[in-house]
Amino acid sequence: MFISTKYLVSQYGIDEAIARFFVDREPPANNLYWHEKLLYLRPSPGYLFIPLIVDLLYKLGLNKERLLSLEFITSMEGIGHISAMEETSAISKNTAIEKCEDLVKERCANPLWLSIVQDYFKSGENDLLKRKAMPFRSLHRGDTFLYSLVTIDFPKNYFENIAEQWFSLIGVLLLLDDADDIDIDKTAGEENAFLEKGLNAKSLAQIAALVQHGLEKISTLNPIMSRTLERQYIAAMQMPHIAKHLNPSA
Repeated sequence: MFISTKYLVSQYGIDEAIARFFVDREPPANNLYWHEKLLYLRPSPGYLFIPLIVDLLYKLGLNKERLLSLEFITSMEGIGHISAMEETSAISKNTAIEKCEDLVKERCANPLWLSIVQDYFKSGENDLLKRKAMPFRSLHRGDTFLYSLVTIDFPKNYFENIAEQWFSLIGVLLLLDDADDIDIDKTAGEENAFLEKGLNAKSLAQIAALVQHGLEKISTLNPIMSRTLERQYIAAMQMPHIAKHLNPSA
């Protein structure tokens, strides 16, 4: 399915200029995240995250030109490549973190945000990101993308709202991805939020509460995006391999 500018605007409420930028963008060369992909955007959560988070950050008040700058976008893409290397076990988690940090250090325009992200990965004393992060280990696999934001200079009073929107969006998208991959991940022994605490009514209720909280936060900036993600989540919960656990006595 080709993702058009009109589709991103109508289905996700994305700013038209932001939507057009990503629709027109070519997949980065020699990047494992886009390996053998002919289009930059695809109808799957992992490939929609960048335009969706850029739109939320723009609506939150960050500068559009900086959000679409090569420094930020290529940082996101580079971290995607590093994340794919970790996912395929080409490098360790610690090496991935080091590589992400090295990637953005020379582009750093926000040393305070960098220090907070560094502290987060080192389990330090600053709890800003810890308070907003998802309580499922498997939903932390996109955390290294937080490094990309060091390329944008934004004031400290934005930090909490940025963290809130960031984790709300990536949490919902990763859960949608995990919902599709339950059987694959179970067979391969891969991390999956639906399997992490047992696929049962109790864990599904916890996931539902997380999704609802995330959608409410997203809705404050982009209600269209929130409604579309809600429809996708409802559809995911109706898949037979999940629905049978919602009401096991039925």
